[in-house]
Amino acid sequence: DVAFTPAAGGPEHEVVYKKRPLGILRYQPGAGMKGAMAMEIIPKSRYPGDPQGQAFTGGVKAGYVVKSINGEDALTADFGKIMDLLDDEVADPRFSKSTALAVEKQGRMAEPAATPITVVYTEIPGYQGKFAALTQDGQDGYAR
Repeated sequence: DVAFTPAAGGPEHEVVYKKRPLGILRYQPGAGMKGAMAMEIIPKSRYPGDPQGQAFTGGVKAGYVVKSINGEDALTADFGKIMDLLDDEVADPRFSKSTALAVEKQGRMAEPAATPITVVYTEIPGYQGKFAALTQDGQDGYAR
């Protein structure tokens, strides 16, 4: 991953998510654990209304930085708070127990945002990231 410092000034993109999961598999924190950049987006919608295809159909691209969530500024918010607000986790039985234990031990920085969730993304002018293309694997998942 190429480090970044959250900054506005580039084109903005608004996406309204009707439900979770949003369809973004991985986010990267910015410098000092501030901000969140979408890194891996599920590259298709499997059927009309597929929640995991919402980011793709909304035009989200790797490198977009979360600017606001339901009108609340998130550009330089703590990465953990942004993740808690988005609550964008695909239920994977391998991680559900460890995630539950971490939340129990550390608590949440914020309650999940109410749906529908309006997220405004921004592009960082001049940022050149390295993004992996995802391909579907045999288990209806995605790999780099």
